Amino acid sequence: MSGTHTEEYVVETSVKDPDLVEKRRAEIIDAAVTVFTQKGYHAATTKEIADLAGMNAGTMFQYVKNKQDILYLVCCHIHSRIEEALYAVAVEDLAPMEVIAKSVTALYRIVDQLSDYVVLMYQETASLEKAARSSFLSREQRLCSHLENHIRLGIERGVFSIDPRSVPLIAEDILVQAQMWAFRRWSLSKKFTLERYIATRLELLQALLQ
Repeated sequence: MSGTHTEEYVVETSVKDPDLVEKRRAEIIDAAVTVFTQKGYHAATTKEIADLAGMNAGTMFQYVKNKQDILYLVCCHIHSRIEEALYAVAVEDLAPMEVIAKSVTALYRIVDQLSDYVVLMYQETASLEKAARSSFLSREQRLCSHLENHIRLGIERGVFSIDPRSVPLIAEDILVQAQMWAFRRWSLSKKFTLERYIATRLELLQALLQ
């Protein structure tokens, strides 16, 4: 059986054509995002997802085994959008704080764009079985490591004066503060625009790092 690999987890398929698998899974993901967002993962049915994707359940299950596989693909799809935005930041020839500022800005803006989906992703991650959840969480660690590397570069260049042992915590804080904009936007948006939220977070971060 062929499959889609993300770390150690494999979403199996009986279809041999990888281009067709990619196309059909994109349709399943689009439908599932809509259904999960409207009804929640547990209340959603595979029939609803298949219907919205324009296929019957039998056809859909040629590309995934079960609803949990669909959730995993959805989570990975949303997370990939976040990764792409963060990794696309051009950092060459920038000062360390400029690198951090551009990275944080890109991260917060994509979370704002995908706010409802980000909430869905993090709320439902716990519903994944152990192997799939571990695989997904490794994606989170990649984001954290990416930010850690930028901070450590600033330390190596003598720009940031923080204890190197605090770097992982600072990187985790940046990710949590991005997620906060999605989970607490109902409250934060009454006090901050997105741009003001980003600017305030960067002011606090710069004071911490320098």
